[in-house]
Amino acid sequence: MNKNFKIVQIHGLSGLLLVGFIVIGLICGFVLFPIWIIMTGWNEISVNILGWPVINYYQASLLWIFLALCSYLVLRNSVSIKIEKNDSVDEEEIEKIIEKNIAETEEMENDAD
Repeated sequence: MNKNFKIVQIHGLSGLLLVGFIVIGLICGFVLFPIWIIMTGWNEISVNILGWPVINYYQASLLWIFLALCSYLVLRNSVSIKIEKNDSVDEEEIEKIIEKNIAETEEMENDAD
């Protein structure tokens, strides 16, 4: 067993309140606030400048879901983060990694065509 892991224990009502506040904060930060930004931005820009109809919170949530899914579908293969521990990297290794990334990019572009 790996002894580097730390276990978080939640004791009593204060622990449950802490978890509740964390969950509510995440929901507000990643769901409710972006929906509110989209709704107010749409209503200010499109209604005042273009004369388009006003959207409500439900329609803004659908627009947020649409934007989140589109960004996921577009960016799912183009962004990758790898964390490795190397003492030193040789020039040859860097060139191999660059050639591999170029080949993968060309392969993805050929698959898209």
